[in-house]
Parts: sequence; C-alpha cells; structure tokens
Amino acid sequence: MIKFWFYFIVFVFLAVVGLAIGSANDAKVMFDFLFVQKEIPVASVLVIGVIFGFILGIYASLLLCLKLWFREKSAKSALNKLKKEVDKQNDSKTAKE
Repeated sequence: MIKFWFYFIVFVFLAVVGLAIGSANDAKVMFDFLFVQKEIPVASVLVIGVIFGFILGIYASLLLCLKLWFREKSAKSALNKLKKEVDKQNDSKTAKE
C-alpha cells in the first residue's frame, strides 16, 4: 500500500511540475480536435491532454473491474452448482446405507 501511495504522490508531483512549466509557455499552437480547430496556448493543450488521458484511464479501469466482476459472479454460480451436486451425491450415498 505504501508503494501505491509513493507512486501516486510522485505522479501528482510530476503532473503539477509539468503543468507549471507548460503554463509558463505562452506559445500558441493550432489545436485540431475532431471538428474544432482553434489556436490556443500550449498549456491549454497540455491540460486537455491530461484530462482526456485521465478519463480514458478511468474508463479502462472500470471496464477491467466490470470484466472481473462478471468472472467472479460466474465462478460463484459454478461453485454453488458443484456444491449442490456434491450434496446430492452425498445424500444419495447416505440414503443407500
């Protein structure tokens, strides 16, 4: 857990430093995103990229969690089905004796 927080703090620090350095750059660039084309500062492009990347990362993480949740549910149902079969076999063996 300490490793996670260490990496998280380092990532946040690097993002803040990058945004601070990028915001000092007043150069304008042509930003073409889908159907919008506009000349905006480099810092704004940097912020848009960070936000877009964060949203994509959250989306990918949620999809992975959803996939694992479905696997867990199917494994639980298969386990319950096997438990019932074993219980039936044990009941039939005890009934024969």
